[in-house]
Formats: sequence, structure tokens, C-alpha cells
Amino acid sequence: MPSAGMSQGATPAPAAEIPSEAAPQGEGRRTQLKIVRENIQTLSSDIGNFRRSHEFGIKKIEKQVATLRGELAAQSVGKDVASLRKSHDASAKKLEKQVVTLRKELADLKGKIAKDAARSNARQEATLAKILAKVGAKTGARVSAKAQKPKSSKKK
Repeated sequence: MPSAGMSQGATPAPAAEIPSEAAPQGEGRRTQLKIVRENIQTLSSDIGNFRRSHEFGIKKIEKQVATLRGELAAQSVGKDVASLRKSHDASAKKLEKQVVTLRKELADLKGKIAKDAARSNARQEATLAKILAKVGAKTGARVSAKAQKPKSSKKK
């Protein structure tokens, strides 16, 4: 299953239901459990890939901030102190604005990562709950049907 399909909101549940309905009763539960395991593994790998890609972006922004700080610290005052001071102050303000912007972008990116991770975890839990509810409902119906048969035979 491609990870791009999973990240765009497509869920594997409809495809997972088709084989489980066609499978015999003995193998149905195994098939459903296998599908649940595959779904969990796919979601886990998608979350891992997502985190790695965002960590790469964060590291890139942090390197840019470090470079800007180095450039800001490297500027020195030369012979013409007055003109150099003015240009230095102007570039320092510009660099500080860039640093502030990059910090804001970094904070926004970290927030988006946290939201996306929470959203992915919620989707994973919801999918798992749906699958487990279906599996539990099928086995519960069988158990309740078996429990009712002896009661009805005693009444006859």
C-alpha cells in the first residue's frame, strides 16, 4: 500500500472488508487480525516517515539560524566607523528579523508536526477501534446465538 495514499486521507478499511467477508468463518478472524496488523504497521511506518521528513526540515532551519547568527557575529567595524556602524546596525536589524522569522517558522513547523502526529495517532486508533468492533460484533453474535440455543431447547 503506498504511503502517499495513506497521507492523503485514504483509509484501507474498505479494501480490508472485502476479503474478510469472502473468507470462511474459520479463517475470517485470522484474516481480519492480519489486516489489522498490516494497517497498524502501515500507519506506524507512515508516521515514522512523516516525522523523519519534518525533522529534516527542522534541522535545515536550525542550520540557517546558526549561519545567520554567525554572519551577525562576524561583522566587524572597520576604518570608517560611522558608516560601518550604520550599515552594521541596518544589517543586524535585518538579520535579527530573519532570525525571528525563522524561529517563528520553526515553532509553527513543530506545532504542525505535533498536530499531524496526533491526527495520525487518532486515525490509527479510530481505524483499529472500528476493526476491533467489527471483529467483536461478529464473535459476539456467534456467542449469543450459541447461548440462546440451549435455552430454547429446554423450553421445548
